Amino acid sequence: MSAVVERQDICFKQTPERDLLANVFLPSTEDWRDTVVICLHGGVWNRGDRSFFDDRCRAFAEQRIPALTTDYRLSGEATYPAAVRDVKSAVRWIRHEEPFGITPRQIVLCGHSAGAHLAALTGATAASEPTPDDEYENAAMTVDGLVCFDGPYDLLGAKEHGETAVFMGGSPTEIPERYREASPRERVTSAHPPTLLYLAEDDEWLTMRETRAYRDVLNIAGVDVELRTPPGDHFFFTENPWFERTVNQTVTFIERIQS
Repeated sequence: MSAVVERQDICFKQTPERDLLANVFLPSTEDWRDTVVICLHGGVWNRGDRSFFDDRCRAFAEQRIPALTTDYRLSGEATYPAAVRDVKSAVRWIRHEEPFGITPRQIVLCGHSAGAHLAALTGATAASEPTPDDEYENAAMTVDGLVCFDGPYDLLGAKEHGETAVFMGGSPTEIPERYREASPRERVTSAHPPTLLYLAEDDEWLTMRETRAYRDVLNIAGVDVELRTPPGDHFFFTENPWFERTVNQTVTFIERIQS
């Protein structure tokens, strides 16, 4: 494997709550691919750290794909839609600033769990709902592909007073329209980017039924979508053989949507 150039703790957005940072991983060679991957950690929107995806970003960079893993505001800091706006800000930061020479033709979002939800919702609404709350509002807000690991795509069935309600700022009964707005399955159109979905067979928190329903809605809309159901639990992809397999499958997915 080739060496990787790493840039840690790079600020891409200032918010009233805190500065949002990214860890950036660059190929050491000059023949970079023209896609960048932005990774979004999970943690039911209220915990987790961007370093969760450091190893995966490093693996992408070893395959000549620039990658970064970013912060977003957690539910204890700001409620929906703050986190989605933060993801969109990261996309526009890349487009506008071209940090460290990153000039992608395509941007792919890769998320796990709550991060998969944010990736899916960002991809579904990127073109129709650009975010006005950052300094890059004139930069293109486009997402070209999604890779989602074990995410929730329909929030309408959430518990009345669980962690989703904290993220949303109220229960499904109190603010049903906001829950519908925040559910990726409800936001699918034919403009949705190509999507690679994973859900582990033994995921203890999410159901195959929900992910298959999301896959089916994408299919009906004519979206290029694939669902893989490997063995394992909610974190199946963090260890080999599935760490390497899912990295390689993501690279194959990127190559396919480029053609």
